[in-house]
Amino acid sequence: MRPVICITLAACLLTGLASTAVAQSRVAIDLEPAFATIAQTGPGCVAGVRSPGAPDQIVARGQSDLEHADPLTADSIIETGSLAKQFTAAAIMLLVEDGKASLDDDIRRYLPEMPDYGVPITLRHLLNHTSGLREQWSLLALTGNGPGAQVHSMPLILELASRQKELNFKPGDEFFYTNTNYALAAMIVERISGVSLQQFTDERLFQPLGMSHTRWREDFRTVVPGRATAYAPTETGFIANMPFTNVYGNGGMLTTVGDLLRWNAFLDQPSVLAGGTALAAALQVPGRLNDGKPLVYGLGLELAPDQGRRLVAHSGSTGGYKTWLARYPDQGVSIAVLCNNGGINPIAMGEQIAELVLPAGRTASSAEGAAATAAVQTSNVDLTPYPGLFRNPVTGALVQVEAVNGQLTLKQGGVRALAALGEDRFQAPDGEQVRFARTNAKATELNLSQGRFVAVPPAASDPAALSALVGTYYSPELDTRISLIQRGDGLVVRQPFAVEWPLSPSFADGFTARLRGSTTFVFERDADGDVTGVRAWANGVRGLLFSKQ
Repeated sequence: MRPVICITLAACLLTGLASTAVAQSRVAIDLEPAFATIAQTGPGCVAGVRSPGAPDQIVARGQSDLEHADPLTADSIIETGSLAKQFTAAAIMLLVEDGKASLDDDIRRYLPEMPDYGVPITLRHLLNHTSGLREQWSLLALTGNGPGAQVHSMPLILELASRQKELNFKPGDEFFYTNTNYALAAMIVERISGVSLQQFTDERLFQPLGMSHTRWREDFRTVVPGRATAYAPTETGFIANMPFTNVYGNGGMLTTVGDLLRWNAFLDQPSVLAGGTALAAALQVPGRLNDGKPLVYGLGLELAPDQGRRLVAHSGSTGGYKTWLARYPDQGVSIAVLCNNGGINPIAMGEQIAELVLPAGRTASSAEGAAATAAVQTSNVDLTPYPGLFRNPVTGALVQVEAVNGQLTLKQGGVRALAALGEDRFQAPDGEQVRFARTNAKATELNLSQGRFVAVPPAASDPAALSALVGTYYSPELDTRISLIQRGDGLVVRQPFAVEWPLSPSFADGFTARLRGSTTFVFERDADGDVTGVRAWANGVRGLLFSKQ
């Protein structure tokens, strides 16, 4: 069935009605509510819907290029970010089907540059995000050369990964999403196949499936006709926010909404491609940890249910590009959202479209959610033992517990109100239970689904305490020196080339900086109390050591 290509919502509806009369299909769905907040002027989004018995709907609103006022269209090419991971995983699986690799192969078979950590990292570990490898972008940010500061290459990522002497955890013990996994997977595809990831996927996937507008961004300087520029919102308007990098596999795929709908159509009916049935099935098998616990992640695809419905999806974000691709397999519905406006949440937009396309089944779930929220109420229990800052000693994550107006709250990103259950147990609106342990009537730890969090002592901010932390620190894994300098009443991290990040005291010997979201620096001391080093806990990096020189 030919797609309905819509440049305006009115045209989309008219075309959909005409198709209904001719093909006896359903009336095209009014997607206006999902686009209500997007202006015609300024960057925006292209969204597409495929549903049974109806032509594809592709709607565009906003501008592709603010300097020339070009509009976004159904043919606008937009970079996908991490949504691309499923295609890298598919390339690996094609090589497995060809008999050239196994998911249980040690990656050092193909990347001998990687260290031997005592336990093999397998291809499966890479694709399931259970390898324990540190996050490449956070490592680069700690060197002062994060995204946007330097043009990165695939050899640079391999060099960076191969210098890491420690993992975040033993391979297979945890799920921990890192882009390093998929950049290395792309290199492995190229080494096994003997051709570029672009050539391999173009010959085996893109061309056979009619995805003629899809390609990998191997060189960001390449002129790509029809590519939309990415933007980030500011207080006064927008600035260009393009991903200037030559790293791909973890992201870096350029495509259109129409091509993504073709890919999802293949996943729904995989027999159209030789070996497609086995390929589609493999991508959607949940991974498992060493202890047998199943994941809600397959091979480059998230498998978490949505309001009781089966959902296979993945989002993406790179520069000012924001994306989401989703399938509701049991309903035969696919939704693709590609945006060039970094201020738009494509998942929320896609879920809003899902409510329009699949209204049935959400009412009960919403009611259950409301009931669960209503059940979380304040209590007359004594809350004084519980407030404080707690830190997970394994992951480095921080949780703030506060008591305000008789209500206990837990802050970790967002804020959740807690209802007392008795015996130092509380419950959040989503049903998660929080258990505290007390010593001398004061909470010393709390337990969440994420693990055990230990109470940390308050920060010391007197000048003498800060001056003991001043100095130069070196990381051999990054081959980078950072300096801790005292400025006024605070500390500043100085990276190479005078890149500086002010530190905010969080707890004793613990400081945070707005680096890659938030990075925590925890100082280490010897038996005499002298500072010997500092460990960085960044997004996707646990405990990277900088030794004091």
